[in-house]
Amino acid sequence: MSIGEAPLGPVVRGTTRGLLPGPDYEHFCESIADVYVGVRPERPAGGAFAADFALYALDDLAVGIISTPGVSAHRDRGSLARVADDGLFVNYSPRSWALRQHRREHRVAGGSAVVLDNARPFSVVVDPRRRLDLLSLRVPRGMLAPKTVSLLPDLDDRLAASRSGALLGAQMGLLSRALRSGVTAAARSMASAAVELLDAIAADDPDAPPPARVDSYRAYARSRLGDPALDVGAVARAFARTTRTIQSAFAGEGQTFSAWLRDERLDRARELLSAPSHAARSVAWVARTSGFRDVGTFHRAYRARFGSTPGADR
Repeated sequence: MSIGEAPLGPVVRGTTRGLLPGPDYEHFCESIADVYVGVRPERPAGGAFAADFALYALDDLAVGIISTPGVSAHRDRGSLARVADDGLFVNYSPRSWALRQHRREHRVAGGSAVVLDNARPFSVVVDPRRRLDLLSLRVPRGMLAPKTVSLLPDLDDRLAASRSGALLGAQMGLLSRALRSGVTAAARSMASAAVELLDAIAADDPDAPPPARVDSYRAYARSRLGDPALDVGAVARAFARTTRTIQSAFAGEGQTFSAWLRDERLDRARELLSAPSHAARSVAWVARTSGFRDVGTFHRAYRARFGSTPGADR
């Protein structure tokens, strides 16, 4: 196990590979306990429990990234009595799995998000033939709107049936990529946006007239700044709108989408350049992480916006 030295790095990172069978399982359970409160996977029948894990603290939120053998996990009433916790987990995995909670079973498609209430019994069911790769965003219940909390038994149904639910899945996938790539500064805003999406999904009234969406368009685009394929068409597809609708929303505020996106990417790049935790990163890495396809374009846009070069602002 190693303790992250950078303030935005993992709080804990470790592996059980190389440990003896039995102690490897116990080491894993003890190491992740601060994030996965009271949640334990099934003990393997025999053999090694080869698992990797990383835990992050993002202000009031916590994130766990685990990779384990294909064993299920449970939180029963005995566990609830021994280790109380009212947190929620927004879970994401690139592979399909199942969640049993609130007397229902949700088949969770790979790349989708699902909410798990840690104050209620549940079972996570996975294919024993495949490893479980899971990202869990732990959200204190008090951070959510009262309506969101009241709808918890039905929230996963809403996630599965709405475009907003698909957006949450995409957001969690980006959060996973950001943390695995070490871009933890951006991960903070991605995690906060995921919580905001949960409240938005719970508050959504299908019979209400559609609101002005420009803030939603911006939030979605900010969560994908590092994707060079992001453009007005990608935002339009995500919200099932036309590109003209997106452009009109930005024009209503006196700007174009492309100009706004360029400035957001340049602002992100300037933050990365000045961050001590990325001092060893190259300018090319900053350009790619900020969504620029080539360094030359990045240099020209940066000088035009800030009047200096990326190297001079390090």
